[in-house]
Amino acid sequence: MRPDSFELDNCLKCSVCNAACPVYAVHPGYPGPKHLGPELERLRLEGIATDTQWLEYCLGCHRCDLACPHQVGVSEMIARAKAHHPKPFTRALRDWWFARPGLLGKLTTIVPFVSNFFLRLKPVRWIMSKSMHITPKRRFPAYTRPTLRSSTNNRAERVLFFPGCFLTYNRPDLGRKVLELLERNGVAAELVSTGCCGVPAQANGEESLARDQAARHLAAMDEKLQSGMSVLTACASCGYQLKSGFGGLLAEDAKLASAAQRLAAQSYDLAEFLLERADKGKLDSAVHPIGRRVAYHAPCHSNAQGIGHPWMQLLRQIPGLKVEEVDAGCCGMSGTYGFKQEKYDVSMRVGQGIIDRLHILQPEQVATECATCQMQIEHGTGLPTVHPLEILLEAYNGEAI
Repeated sequence: MRPDSFELDNCLKCSVCNAACPVYAVHPGYPGPKHLGPELERLRLEGIATDTQWLEYCLGCHRCDLACPHQVGVSEMIARAKAHHPKPFTRALRDWWFARPGLLGKLTTIVPFVSNFFLRLKPVRWIMSKSMHITPKRRFPAYTRPTLRSSTNNRAERVLFFPGCFLTYNRPDLGRKVLELLERNGVAAELVSTGCCGVPAQANGEESLARDQAARHLAAMDEKLQSGMSVLTACASCGYQLKSGFGGLLAEDAKLASAAQRLAAQSYDLAEFLLERADKGKLDSAVHPIGRRVAYHAPCHSNAQGIGHPWMQLLRQIPGLKVEEVDAGCCGMSGTYGFKQEKYDVSMRVGQGIIDRLHILQPEQVATECATCQMQIEHGTGLPTVHPLEILLEAYNGEAI
C-alpha cells in the first residue's frame, strides 16, 4: 500500500487508535499512533522533516488499525517512516541482525550446542548489553539444526507449509508436530523454505529487505498458488504477513501485487484450516480427554488477521480440558522488541495486564500460537507455555508430548 492509498483524509483525529495502543497506555512520553501516523504523515508527504525516536517504540501490533473506524492504515505509515529513521551505530548493528533471523539461524546452527552454551553465559549477555544494547534480562531461545522436511505422503491432499524462522532454527520438533497433525487429518505438507517472512525486517526499519523477501516468497510459491494449493502457517506473525504484509510492500509492481492478493486469499492459519475441515466433516474427532486447566492468549497478529480464535475453538472440543481466554491485551514482547535494552521496561509494562490476569486464573498451562508471546509469558509468570497444536496432538495421541 503506497502513501496515497492510506486513506489519510479519512483520519478524523478521533484518538481511537491512541486508546487502543498498548504503548500509549503505559509510557507517558509516547505520542501515540495518531501523531506518529496520520498527523506526521501529512507533513512527511510535503517533504517536511518530522523524524522522531518515538517511531522505534511502535510495537507493530496493528491494534490501531483494528480500532480505527475509518480503516486508516496507521501502522503502515509508522512502519514506512521507521525505515528512514537513523540510529546510533551500535543500535543499528543490533537491529541489522534482528532484521535477519534467518541468517542468524543459519550461523548459530552450524554448531548449535556451542552457540547455545555461549548465549546462556551471563558474561556474554553482559557484553551484548554493553556493545549492542541487548538486555541481559532475556534469554535467547535454544537453536537446533534445521531438520524439518516435507511430508512424503503422496496420497493425501497437499498443501504448502510456511514454517518461518522459529520453527526452522529453534523448534523443528514443533514443525514436525504440524506435519503429524496434518497427516492425522489426511493432509500432506510441502515446505516453503525461502527464509524469513519479513516481519522482523519491517519491525527493525529495513523495508527494502522485507520487500525483497516478499518478492522471493512469491516467486517460489506463485505457480503452486495458481494451481490452487493453500499455504498454512503455525506462527501468528508469519500468517499476518502472508495475508496482509506482502500486498503493502509490493503494491507498486502490478504483477507482484496480483500474486500477493492470490497468496492472501489462499493463506490460512493452521487452526483456521483445521476448523474449515471440521465444517466439511474432514477433521478427525477421535481425541482422548485431557484433565487440565489451560489459559489461552490470542496474539495481536492473530487478532489482526480477523479470523476469530480458531485455536480456542479447537481446544474447547477436547473432553475434560478447561480453556479460559486470557483477554488482557498485548503481551508486549513483539518479536525482537522485548530483547532491546531501551525497550525492556516498556515491554514488561505492556505485558503486565496478562501477567496479572494469569496470576488470577492460576492455570496449569498457557497456550498461544506466537513464539515470542510464549517467551514473554514464561518470563513474566514462570508458567509452562506451549503452542496450542501441542495440546491438540496430545489429545489425539492420548499422552503428553
